[in-house]
Amino acid sequence: MQIVYLSARPDLLRETLEHVRHFAPFLDDVVIVAPERLAKRFDGLGTVLTDESLAGMSAASLAALAHTSRNYLLRARVAAHDSVDSVFIMSDDDSRPLVSTDETTFVDPDGRHRRRWFHTMGTWRRSNSEFDESILNTWVILRQMGFADPVSYACHMPQVIDKALYLETVERFARFAPDYALEEWSSYFTVAAAAHPERFADPEPFGTLGWPQYPGEWPHQISPPRHIYENHHPELHQDGGLYDGLPTGCDPDTIDATNLEKIMRWYRLDIAVRDLAFPDDVDQPWTSPSSGRKFAFKGLKAARSAYRYVNLDERARIAELEGRIHRLEQER
Repeated sequence: MQIVYLSARPDLLRETLEHVRHFAPFLDDVVIVAPERLAKRFDGLGTVLTDESLAGMSAASLAALAHTSRNYLLRARVAAHDSVDSVFIMSDDDSRPLVSTDETTFVDPDGRHRRRWFHTMGTWRRSNSEFDESILNTWVILRQMGFADPVSYACHMPQVIDKALYLETVERFARFAPDYALEEWSSYFTVAAAAHPERFADPEPFGTLGWPQYPGEWPHQISPPRHIYENHHPELHQDGGLYDGLPTGCDPDTIDATNLEKIMRWYRLDIAVRDLAFPDDVDQPWTSPSSGRKFAFKGLKAARSAYRYVNLDERARIAELEGRIHRLEQER
């Protein structure tokens, strides 16, 4: 089965493919979309198509686009390319399998394409990134199309794509794409599934470790019933990082134990974050201003920053946290 990546990180993708060959050997045909200046560095990894040739734009013009707009454009163009199969897996270069998978991860026993979601778009209220903007734009447009409560499928794990249906969806969004950054996963799985319901299974919860990167960046609306893929962050393996001491490569003899330890550490930090008990021996965004630097929890300013970051909505819980923040300030 074919898998299609967008990547500007040849070394990272090379390592990702080690994990894919170990856990998902059925994904044996690789297509890579990469900047022309890096194309040679992907030699031997699969079929390489360049950003510039697909988009019909210069490197400078592509660089001027918002990240989400560039991704949307490149995914639309590669889906139309002759080298891409009629059904393929679409992925990011940092999406790594954690467990053995086969085609049933993506296609159910009745041949319907599975689709995994992580959040209802209408309740996603973050607004500090291009990704957040793309969710807002796509949500508004989908609602104007008549979809009352669409969900986001941008869950940082690979998903199966029907080429013809993807291109149908791209055509429906063509008049919006030049003006609005769009979220390519949700536009496809919402519109294509409505037009061809017999081709798609019901939405399922996502199965991604590291989405968000740190527990508490935003609250899970649904929790993964099982972690199938990792949203890999190399910096978490640096000194002081959450995965400090764990390898990034795929050693077949130790990879299962390594992946289980990652999951354990992520959830241990999740418990600490919920209690505002931020560890001083792990870099994290609440009390560590930059990677590689560790700071003890320092008073009200840091606590309130963490409080905003945790973003818990329940009024009773907010009151409890406010009291704890006050006590931390008194203990300075």
